[in-house]
Amino acid sequence: MINPINGSAPSATAQIPAAQPTRCGEYGNFTLSFDDTTVEGDNKGLMPVHGMTNPYHHLFYANGFTYMPDKWEPYPSISQPNVAMFLPIGTSLLPNTPFAGTLLPGEFGSGPRASVSAYWFNAYYGYFGCALNGITSCDFRISGFRWDNVTKQEVMAIEKHVTIPPCWGFLKCKLQLVTFDEPDFRGLSGIQFNAYTSVLGIPQVFFADDLSLGWWNQSCAAGILRIGHR
Repeated sequence: MINPINGSAPSATAQIPAAQPTRCGEYGNFTLSFDDTTVEGDNKGLMPVHGMTNPYHHLFYANGFTYMPDKWEPYPSISQPNVAMFLPIGTSLLPNTPFAGTLLPGEFGSGPRASVSAYWFNAYYGYFGCALNGITSCDFRISGFRWDNVTKQEVMAIEKHVTIPPCWGFLKCKLQLVTFDEPDFRGLSGIQFNAYTSVLGIPQVFFADDLSLGWWNQSCAAGILRIGHR
């Protein structure tokens, strides 16, 4: 195009601004399958219980979380070989891992980086099972938390209850799909899972696999920050 004032053509750089990347580094959806971890039994065929290593996929896990091959527990994994397990009394059974004590029981999330939006995430669905083999069902409680810049702490954004049936005699058990369709499960700094007997409310061991999540902040700066840190 000719400049009508001086009859000259503008330079190419003036006509077309330099392209800026919108996404780079680590971004998009991801799955916590716990399959990229290695767990081995000892020479007596016993399964040692290890705590989750913090951070795992940039997220931190409360005391009581562990992972193991499904041959050591009643629920076949959705993706082989491992599933996650939460022990309500895990603080006394498992060694402490960095920052695990800063999260609520059964919670995982941004942990010490909760105020940094690059580590906020969306929760979509996961597969869960309770360590119950009788007639009592399991009350599975899921709570989503967001960082509040005013109070400088995490606040509950949503709570959801799901009933998970028992697995009779621990035979032919199957992890149940639980979806998080509600919009309040987006932009979380943490998510908490806890299982209880439906009648007496006694805390129960639960299992989880293939948790579908996605990074909330998709900016290039956030993607670079994530790829540069554990």
